Amino acid sequence: MAYFLGSDCEVALTTEDTTYGVVTDNNSGAYAVSGTTVAVTNGIAKLTAGNLAASSSMVDLTALDLTLGATDEDVSYLGARTPLKAEVHKNTVATLTLKKKNAVFDAIYMGDSSGNIGRWGVKNDGTLYDGLEEPGIDGNFTFGYRLAVHLKDTSPEVVMTICNAQMTAHTVSLNADGTQEDTVEFTSTVQPFISGAAVAVSTTAVNF
Repeated sequence: MAYFLGSDCEVALTTEDTTYGVVTDNNSGAYAVSGTTVAVTNGIAKLTAGNLAASSSMVDLTALDLTLGATDEDVSYLGARTPLKAEVHKNTVATLTLKKKNAVFDAIYMGDSSGNIGRWGVKNDGTLYDGLEEPGIDGNFTFGYRLAVHLKDTSPEVVMTICNAQMTAHTVSLNADGTQEDTVEFTSTVQPFISGAAVAVSTTAVNF
């Protein structure tokens, strides 16, 4: 696990689709998809190539917990004392902590009165994944969200792009004497892309 202060990194959060973003309505809690670029304060933007600012950088980010790992399976062989640790898939967890400004992540994670839940991302036809179907079944592999993590003041500068990440947890910290904070956890089993270009956000589609 690696812990970064918000001042040490920059994180861009987008959907996996280049046409649709997720929009929230703070008054009713309902959300829909949009073909336009969404401001980060109102939802999650569509996937856009370019620099981090154009890809909806998170504002008021206070901390980032980044865990890189893999899930292994033990394979035993007759006559061998040591089993094989065969890697099944990668396991990347990014936990973002930011100052709470609205109910965007509440609405996306918990859903609205109509049962619309956006924690699994948006399909290429403009509808939301419902969590009950196979990822990538639409043929364009737009499942989940994409995070681009830019580590500042490194030489050379590095951007880690985490693809097809599901929103797996969301909590709100309440403090009578301080600022409320959102904590949002994203989990991906796809190997991250590492880029040395500080302004480049990978838009490479992942084939499941």
